[in-house]
Amino acid sequence: MDESKDQGWIDVSTCEAVLTKDLKLVVAIDGSDVSMTGFAYVVEMLQKERKAFVQVVHVYDDKKDFLPVSCRSANLLSTVDATLTGSVSLKRYKLSWIPKAGLPAGEHVSAVIDTLKADYVCVGFYGLKGRKNNILEVSSNVHSVLSRGNSCSAIVMKDESPELLPQGRPCKFVVSVSLNKSSTKAFLDALRLSRPGDEIHVVYVKSLMESEDDYTTAVRVKYTNFFAGLQDGREQVFSKFQDRITQFSLITKRRRETTPDAVVRYADEVDADFIAVGANAADRISRGKNPVGVVSMQICLNTTRNFIVSNWININAELFEACVRRVATPGSRPSTRDGSNLRPSMREGSNFCREGSNFGRLLS
Repeated sequence: MDESKDQGWIDVSTCEAVLTKDLKLVVAIDGSDVSMTGFAYVVEMLQKERKAFVQVVHVYDDKKDFLPVSCRSANLLSTVDATLTGSVSLKRYKLSWIPKAGLPAGEHVSAVIDTLKADYVCVGFYGLKGRKNNILEVSSNVHSVLSRGNSCSAIVMKDESPELLPQGRPCKFVVSVSLNKSSTKAFLDALRLSRPGDEIHVVYVKSLMESEDDYTTAVRVKYTNFFAGLQDGREQVFSKFQDRITQFSLITKRRRETTPDAVVRYADEVDADFIAVGANAADRISRGKNPVGVVSMQICLNTTRNFIVSNWININAELFEACVRRVATPGSRPSTRDGSNLRPSMREGSNFCREGSNFGRLLS
């Protein structure tokens, strides 16, 4: 492997910002079972995240008068509005019913994501036409969201009924990781979307005959110390997630088994609700590559589970100001934009090792 340990570094202040930011979500619906399951998932999230905001998007074409009654624009509007009105306050959601006007539905959805500066977009894996077999033929919403390189992470639903969602039981996340920022972001997303008692399984796949080399050991140590940090009561933000059940699993590939196959097998064994993978879409697109790597995309296509594509982008100044200021310890000096007056554990490039904690190694 040519990845260095430094490629996995995300400074502590950025991690804290990801975990504390008030969520902005976009959910795209077309009336299909999977999109309505996604809508139900987001509504439940709104009830638990008291400061979260959602914008529901439906792109309609009046010429499609052959659609099932439940999928027609007016009926969808009535259903969605009634559900949200009975669940959250009016100020916490917005409905955007947009005429197609000759543009693909996914482009309209992506434009809403950009305008809202959404953290997550929730879409169905396929549309009303049914399942597809590869990334070029998944629903236009999924393809556009991934290929645009939007700054948000994508929650893609394959469950065809809200009854399959983790209601009244712990949610199980499986996160495929390596030593890069995008897979670290996938873990942070799983942590952010989780609730008390949920399970987060971090998995790394090695070949059948491979011994545990320096790279594999570094991955293990990174997440072992990350988990330890969640139990460290001295850390104001991370310790809020100490009631999650976390586990690192080193998966050995079986004969003739690919890495995606191994991850999917593990997810099936633990009966996961979501598989999370990382992507650095903007960087990959700028280099003429597909927005999601081959291994990550194959995991998403091969699994029957819902999946999350966690997009990594560098933190912007607005997010830094909004979140890092808020989590600074009481009595500390006011933080500056460059972080120079933040406590040592939050300065750019610093780590908790300087304060005598093992947590600093988690991101290095």
